[in-house]
Amino acid sequence: MENYGLVGVSIIVFVFCCLYSQTAGIFSSQANITTTIGNSSVVALAALATVIPFRAGFLDLSVSASIGIASVMTAAGMAHFGLPLWGAIGLGLLSGILVGALNGFLVTVAKLDVFITTLGMATFLSGILQWYTGGMPITTGLSLALQDFGSLTWWGIPRLVFLLIPVIAIAWYLLEHTPFGRELTAIGSNARAAHMVGIGTKRVIWTSFLLSGAIAGIAGVLLTARSGGADPLTGPGLMFPVLAAVFLGKTTIRPGQANVPGTIIGVLFVAFTVSGLSIAGAQAWVGPVFNGVALVGAIALATYFGRRRTPA
Repeated sequence: MENYGLVGVSIIVFVFCCLYSQTAGIFSSQANITTTIGNSSVVALAALATVIPFRAGFLDLSVSASIGIASVMTAAGMAHFGLPLWGAIGLGLLSGILVGALNGFLVTVAKLDVFITTLGMATFLSGILQWYTGGMPITTGLSLALQDFGSLTWWGIPRLVFLLIPVIAIAWYLLEHTPFGRELTAIGSNARAAHMVGIGTKRVIWTSFLLSGAIAGIAGVLLTARSGGADPLTGPGLMFPVLAAVFLGKTTIRPGQANVPGTIIGVLFVAFTVSGLSIAGAQAWVGPVFNGVALVGAIALATYFGRRRTPA
């Protein structure tokens, strides 16, 4: 129950929504499942970007804003700068990597508090997005190939999933089966002890932020592809669903520790629950309320499991 409780709850919610009279027909349809999974792909990437530095105990609150910057830069590369598709994608990826590198520098070299630094970065980037776009989405001059990739399917599966799965696999292997992943875990457990045994804590932490930024860049490109444009509010608006998924992920598979499989389960649990509530006719405020309650509850459970894992 401790390791797989969220899996069981997710299955119960899914089955209930499939059988409940007000949601059964629409919720269980292929169209709804495909749409929900497609929309969850960007959130899943954002959650993975958060998990990597969080494994070492560093919660990056700027990931969603980094995704917003990458999304807008991808769209602006085509619409404003006249870049070809590959150039616009490269610009989006580069913007995410630069934000990650800057966060890593501020946390490891300048030794600033990670919470304040990344929250400030998120606020700063959100302001830059509003300034650059004038608060208006970029929807013209975009590549049809990119929009098709974001909105269409292959064999009934959203095309985004075919890019998401390799990223999930790489992130899981990196954290669970490489020296880098073990070093991150050691730092998260006891940073001072990790440094004393010879782990280059600054290097590892900075690299984790760099990888986080790279994944955020990929998510930003896919967000532009999925939405058919770039809205300055969409990326930053992902913060709370992402945090809810990440902390829910800490309660399952490996309770008390951020992990990739648990995070993906958390993403799907939040996505399908909100989908079921929407189909049942819940008002617009219910989604944010659910995300907030899920986040607080997940933090409480993750803290509890973390204390149980820590020797007295």
